[in-house]
Amino acid sequence: MDLFLLKTTLLPDTSAGFTSTVVVSGFLVVLLILTILIIVFSLFSKTISKTQNKKGKKKEEKAIMTQDLKVVSPFNNADTAPVSAPAEQTQGISEEVVAAISAAVYMMEGENAVVKSITPATSIRKNPINTRNPWAMAAIMQNTKPF
Repeated sequence: MDLFLLKTTLLPDTSAGFTSTVVVSGFLVVLLILTILIIVFSLFSKTISKTQNKKGKKKEEKAIMTQDLKVVSPFNNADTAPVSAPAEQTQGISEEVVAAISAAVYMMEGENAVVKSITPATSIRKNPINTRNPWAMAAIMQNTKPF
């Protein structure tokens, strides 16, 4: 094998002016692209927020319209009695709280709502497998929130 020698006259430009021009233009290109990406993602975020708000407003308007069309109060009608829990299942909860909970369930679920029992939140045992550490829950909320 023969060795070939190439003789080139091209020498890299190592002047300070050329180097600074390349570095500054590189920074400007990166900043320009980042700015464009920020603008594009902010537009996506605004678009998604508007569409979600429209869907939410439509649901609210529909709920309001159905409430306007059918105004039924459990306390004024003789044919529909207010839904309430039996006295033996209240476990020390006052009648006013039972009435408020029953009225809220009635308004949310409609005429066919049935309250079987009402227990204080302190008496419900939490399953340690299904509960999350508050720090873990905060991390999940932060990492999954929309733009």
